[in-house]
Amino acid sequence: MRNQHSAAEKIKEISGTNPLKCMKCGKCSATCPSFNEMDIKPHQFVSYVAEENIDEDTLLVVVDTHKVNYVESEEALKKASKIVIIDHHRRSADYIEDATLTFQEVYASSAAELVTELLQYAEVNVELKKIEAEALYAGIMMDTKSFTFKTGVRTFEAAAYLRKCGVDIIRVKKWFQSDLESFNKIADIVKKAEIVNDSIAIALCDDTKSKDVSLLCAKAADELLTISDVTASFVLGDTGDKICISGRSIGDINVQVILEKLGGGGHITLAGAQVEGMTMEEAKQELIIRINEYFSEIEN
Repeated sequence: MRNQHSAAEKIKEISGTNPLKCMKCGKCSATCPSFNEMDIKPHQFVSYVAEENIDEDTLLVVVDTHKVNYVESEEALKKASKIVIIDHHRRSADYIEDATLTFQEVYASSAAELVTELLQYAEVNVELKKIEAEALYAGIMMDTKSFTFKTGVRTFEAAAYLRKCGVDIIRVKKWFQSDLESFNKIADIVKKAEIVNDSIAIALCDDTKSKDVSLLCAKAADELLTISDVTASFVLGDTGDKICISGRSIGDINVQVILEKLGGGGHITLAGAQVEGMTMEEAKQELIIRINEYFSEIEN
């Protein structure tokens, strides 16, 4: 901290809450009734507070991405001179340069698995709080679709370690439950899906008023994979300034390669992209072109 009168200290003094302990889960923004009226969202505000306290001794840890334009605060990235990257995605062209340390393992199930391994095998004994262990467990659970895809021995070893730390599995499972309104929205998206290339489902999220369009798209894409004969799914949604695309696969089709053609990334079974300067229908047609390109490439 630069001094005792920093923004973080003032907020802590007034509210009794330390903003620097924020886990960036996004829950504050997702549940805020004034979300759509805000220029700066609640979870973004914490980043601005954190930027003030960055100096030459600050260690900035970037997790679950290595792309400059994917971090929560590019300004914080520019100010920090010591950067550590922990990521499980395939390296792309716009990676963060001059990192002090890069721990990038594409065969890991998730960034949460990598963080858990660091804690598990650290020379210093780290005692995780229950909520911290559950957050890491939830990260592994989400990226593996409840330990179904992209799991290895290391994945289950990390999960076992977190279970020993006191994870309540039932409570974590409840975090992923949808309320009735969201479930109905997901059902509407799934109902309007169309099939291309025999087994790929594509659907549009027409709900432009919802503040969690990207989350609806992700859940709808997961739901589409539960339908027989569907091997991959893509759901598009309009977030206001760009079109988001969530891609899912059971493993037969590499959705990562397809969405990389649209500037996105991810893994063979789970990927995403954001497209600017297009309407939803234009983005859909561009996606279909990229899907056809993908099949042409693997045939050749």
